[in-house]
Amino acid sequence: MSQTIPELQKEVRALQAEVAALQESREKLGVQRSECRVAVSFPKNNTPEAIAEFHQQNAAFGEQWLQQIQEIDRETKITEKQLQQKQALLSYKQAEIEKLAAGQHWQELENKVQTGEKRLQTQARRINQAAAQLEAEIQALKTLYDQLNPSYSEWFQQPTEIVKFSATTIPYAVPTSSGLILENKEIEWEKK
Repeated sequence: MSQTIPELQKEVRALQAEVAALQESREKLGVQRSECRVAVSFPKNNTPEAIAEFHQQNAAFGEQWLQQIQEIDRETKITEKQLQQKQALLSYKQAEIEKLAAGQHWQELENKVQTGEKRLQTQARRINQAAAQLEAEIQALKTLYDQLNPSYSEWFQQPTEIVKFSATTIPYAVPTSSGLILENKEIEWEKK
């Protein structure tokens, strides 16, 4: 039994050709049956010998005609049976192709999802690394501010705020059972 879609498609094309040939053969037998005729020739005279010969010839022609019809009917039944078998096999093979194509589609989709999940996780790690680096840079800015701001206040002889820290969060990717959440993480100001 074929296992691949191309092999099954090749078998389907061959079966389709066989089905078409059987259908054509069945149609030809139908035409042949409808054209099957008995030629009747009436006697030239009404003598008892001529009438007896007429009946004898007609009986022979009728028997020959009946045999031809029976032979055509027998061939038609054989063709019909072969046609039904080929059509059933064709339907089965086409269903197998559809089943394999669906399986192939779902496998490709599963691969795409798995690859996508890995890419999402990698990107989330990159975001979280960048967030950690950003938080460290913000904390370094805060440390510099804490060191320099008293000097600025003394220089201007009044309380001065050389940096205003209004940002309190940074983006951060959090894994969940259904995917990722990109949320805000509080900046840890007291971290040294």
